[in-house]
Amino acid sequence: MKIVKKLFISLLTFFVVLIFSSPFWTNRVRLKNFNFLVGKLPAIDKYLCWYSVKVTGDSMSPIIASGSSIELNRCFDESDLSEGTVVLFGKKSDYHLGIIRHIVLLDPTVYKISNERPNERLQDVVVEEIKAVNNKIDTSRSIYQPQVNPETFILNPEEYVKELYLGKIPKGYGVEITKVKKTNIFSKNKDKFCMVVIPKKELAFVDVEIIDANTKEIVFFHKDIVFAVRSKPNTNCQDFGIKTGMLNLNEGHYRYRFLLNHQALADILFIVK
Repeated sequence: MKIVKKLFISLLTFFVVLIFSSPFWTNRVRLKNFNFLVGKLPAIDKYLCWYSVKVTGDSMSPIIASGSSIELNRCFDESDLSEGTVVLFGKKSDYHLGIIRHIVLLDPTVYKISNERPNERLQDVVVEEIKAVNNKIDTSRSIYQPQVNPETFILNPEEYVKELYLGKIPKGYGVEITKVKKTNIFSKNKDKFCMVVIPKKELAFVDVEIIDANTKEIVFFHKDIVFAVRSKPNTNCQDFGIKTGMLNLNEGHYRYRFLLNHQALADILFIVK
């Protein structure tokens, strides 16, 4: 029995080392779903959690010199994210090193991250976009020393939008031939669901979410939308249904969230009948 157990452990270790030491996993996967393996064997922890990256360029200087390597931990919790923590963050295959400068306690929490270039603005990042961390590097020697109250980062919707609301038009019609009627109650059989926004300035990288008010589950999302300032309102209408491009919602209560920099400029409750 002991021989079988040792063989199983050896095979498990080999599998984990083989899979998680590859560049694909190293760069793309945050390993919270594999926490059950952490702490079982030192070899698994070594390859599952820790890996090394080489720093190029001088944007992290003098904290981390160009050409040097640093160790990063993929097995982290939100409690490990504090001001001064070095993180690897980004989307898809576009990753960068930076330092958490401020933590804005919103829903979700927004981490303001600097890339150590004095004139660059802070990046707005949520925990899902942080791939690995190192909170053992001394960042006190940074050339970037912000002294800003985190509350100043909370967005005021009135600075960005003149008007933002939900509305409807009759099913089978387009916005070219009928006017959008402002409402929070929609009929799946009779209405098209519309969102109308009049921005005060161009809004880039806007995210839209529809959340089931009962289950809290995100049932629809659209990322990285751009809204331009123009003479007519930005209006988008969708039919209810299951086909591509339609809004597939059951009858019930929902919340429509309009997000900029991961912060809600609008959070509107609506009903589908």
